[in-house]
Amino acid sequence: MALSTSAIDSLDIGRQLSALRSLKDGWAEGMQPADRWGKGYGKAPSPQGLDWLAAQFAACYSRDLPKPYLYPTPDGGVQAEWSLGPNEASLEVDLASHRAEWHCLNMNTRQSTERVLDLDDATAWAWVKQELRRLGSMEE
Repeated sequence: MALSTSAIDSLDIGRQLSALRSLKDGWAEGMQPADRWGKGYGKAPSPQGLDWLAAQFAACYSRDLPKPYLYPTPDGGVQAEWSLGPNEASLEVDLASHRAEWHCLNMNTRQSTERVLDLDDATAWAWVKQELRRLGSMEE
């Protein structure tokens, strides 16, 4: 019996965020400079913050957009990343403040875009969706 694509979708946003719940403080030990080893590097994302981010993606992120890869950040946040044609885009989310930093680099032209966003504001999500659609159209 073959599995459906949706059953094995490794980029499912809910599944990725759920997987981050298993992290404990100190998860990134060894990634910091050697003189700071043994200090419990890597704060685990808060369950409340992950719930908030999951709800934001569910309410504000369109199903027709490319799904991001989601990674924990050492300070307890989440980073979303997209590779769209020559563009590498990321959204680093602070789960406590609900603010995010958008970064996009065109690997061919080296042109970059940066923006700080308040993800409690629907216009910020509208801007992210517009940018992803624009970048996605460059792939074709």
